Amino acid sequence: TWSCAPAQLDLADDLACSACSFVSRSMRLLLSSKLKYKNKSEKGPNARKLLRDACKEDRYPSQLAVIGDPGKQEFVDFQDVMNNGGTVTNMVMDGKQRGQMKDACLAILDSLEDDIVKQVEQTKGRVGGYNWEKFICVSQNGYG
Repeated sequence: TWSCAPAQLDLADDLACSACSFVSRSMRLLLSSKLKYKNKSEKGPNARKLLRDACKEDRYPSQLAVIGDPGKQEFVDFQDVMNNGGTVTNMVMDGKQRGQMKDACLAILDSLEDDIVKQVEQTKGRVGGYNWEKFICVSQNGYG
């Protein structure tokens, strides 16, 4: 079956895609804020050190929730939904979501860490400007 996540995640495909999006965002933000090296030889080793930090539960919203009907579910930041006047249907926010995100992140890194580091080394300019979601969630599965 098709899945946008590059690793076997213990999530349904819709949630795997959503988790992959959250994880790639966490990695992009962390790399762009902490990786300031212009020297290519320093980028890779420093990126590798930072990537595991992207998987820490505190990198994800404290009120992370799952919303939607089965097959169309997604992870959301409950505060963002409420602040934007959104409505919530079929919400699950039982405290397990941050752990699920951490597990998804670690599974993605187990599968793609070397590829991500290599891409960091090859990226010219700001690594935060690179489309990490496409690289991690789409291209690595042969869909991009």
